[in-house]
Amino acid sequence: MPELRSSDPEQLLLGLESRRLLIVSGKGGVGRTTVAALLGAALASRGRKVLVATTGHDDRLAWMLGGEQLTDTPVEVAPNLDIQRLVPATCVEEYGTLVTKSQRLSHMVFGNKAVRRLLRAIPGLDDFAILGKVWHEAVRARSYDTIVFDGPASGHLRLVLGVPQAILATVADGPLTREATAMRDSLQDPSVCAAVLVGLPEPWPLTELGELATALRREIGMGAGTLVVNKLWPLLPDLGPHTLPPEASANPAVANMLAVVNEIGERGREQREVVSAWLDGRTSLDEQLVTVPWWPWGLDQLSDIRALLAMIQAGGDAADAKP
Repeated sequence: MPELRSSDPEQLLLGLESRRLLIVSGKGGVGRTTVAALLGAALASRGRKVLVATTGHDDRLAWMLGGEQLTDTPVEVAPNLDIQRLVPATCVEEYGTLVTKSQRLSHMVFGNKAVRRLLRAIPGLDDFAILGKVWHEAVRARSYDTIVFDGPASGHLRLVLGVPQAILATVADGPLTREATAMRDSLQDPSVCAAVLVGLPEPWPLTELGELATALRREIGMGAGTLVVNKLWPLLPDLGPHTLPPEASANPAVANMLAVVNEIGERGREQREVVSAWLDGRTSLDEQLVTVPWWPWGLDQLSDIRALLAMIQAGGDAADAKP
C-alpha cells in the first residue's frame, strides 16, 4: 500500500497560524465548512484570536463550533473563537462607513432600499464587499489574529478573488482602486494570506483541487498553503473466515459484519491508491497536504470537532476512535 506524503499536523498549524487570512474553498460538497471549523478550533486552542466567517445560509458552522445560529455580527462561541455570517448588504454598508468616515451617512446612503436595489445590479459588488470585509478585519483593522473565511466553491472563488484585479483594469484611479490594490497585494503575499483547498479522495474532486490550486497561482498570484483530502476511510485488516473459529464464521450475522468491515477496509485502500496516484501525477507540490479521516458519527457540536481534530493531530483514523 503506497504511503501518503502528508504534512505533520503540528508543523502545518504552525505555518497557518502566522497568516492573517485563510480562505477555505473547494468543490461543492467536499466539506469546506467542516475544514473551516476544524481550522478555527485548532488555531483558537493555540491561543490565537480567531474569527470563522462564512457566507453560508444555514447554521451548520454555528452548531459545529458550539453556537446556536449565525448572525451578521461576530459572536463568541468559545475562548478566542468567534463566528459570523457575512451578508453582502451589511458588508457594503460597513465599507461605506470606512470611505465616508461616518456610520450615520453610510446608513443613510447604503441602507436606502432604492440604493440597495441599484447596487445589487452592479456585477461583482457583493463579492468585492465581502472580500473587502474579511480583508479589512484581517489585514488593516487586525481585529483578529487570524480570520478563517469559509469561502465560496471553486469556480466562484476565482471570480471573487479576481474582482480586485478587474477593478484595477477598468476603474479610474480613486478610493476604490486604492482598496483594490491593497487587497490584491495582500492576496499575493504568502506571509499574509493563504488558500486552504479541500477535496475528496476521488479522481474527479482531486483533479479539480489541483486545477484550482494552479488557477489561483496563475490568475491571482496566490499560493495554496494547504491541500486537504477530506473523508479518508480507514485502513482495516482483511478479516477472512480463517480469522475466527469455524462456529463463529459460520454465523450469518458474523459473516455480514466481516463483509462490512472488509468493504470499509477495501474502500480505504482504494482511496489511498487514488490519492497517491494523483500526487505522483503532479509536477510539483508546493502546498502542504493533510488528510482528514472519515468521521461516521456526525459533527453536530464543538466536542465532535475537537475529537476529530485530536484524531488528525494524532495521525489516526476512525478505526482508532470512539464517538
